[in-house]
Amino acid sequence: MGNVKTLSEISINNGTYGINASAKEKSSNHEINYLRITDIDDDGNIDASKMKTLVAENYEKYVLKDFDIVFARTGNSVGKNYYYNSKDGKLVYAGFLIKFSLDDNKVYPKYIKYYCQTQKCKGWIENMASDGSTRPNINAKQLGSMKIELPDYSHQKAIADKLSVIDDKIRINRQINANLAA
Repeated sequence: MGNVKTLSEISINNGTYGINASAKEKSSNHEINYLRITDIDDDGNIDASKMKTLVAENYEKYVLKDFDIVFARTGNSVGKNYYYNSKDGKLVYAGFLIKFSLDDNKVYPKYIKYYCQTQKCKGWIENMASDGSTRPNINAKQLGSMKIELPDYSHQKAIADKLSVIDDKIRINRQINANLAA
């Protein structure tokens, strides 16, 4: 394997918490999507068509951008994560999510998306979040200390690009199934 870095070492930031705002039903498709823990499935995907919008002003600094990954920080979903995909539209991330902005000069960002879906990563997060309390929690500092095994850049890219092709096929199949169900 290549080297090992922490999530903070490969990120531009040390983890930022999302906006604390109320969610409400969308009255049009032009309203901004409000990404909450419940919108992320166990595989790191979202269904933007079922998302709500938010009741808040000054949400611009909470809009996800390319190379952003968010993690659930509390409850039974702790560690669940989503890597931003511009195909999902403009998203504002909620307060129970922690965002890391990956540095594409240090890592192939999409590789981290897939790394964070591994059982090894999920197990580390669950272990770190279990402090004996009834509701697991993890904070930005703890998440930032997560060690990530990094093969060389070309291998990161090759792995992520192959998995991305499969993800695209799954996304298309889900859209076809949704259209058939409708």
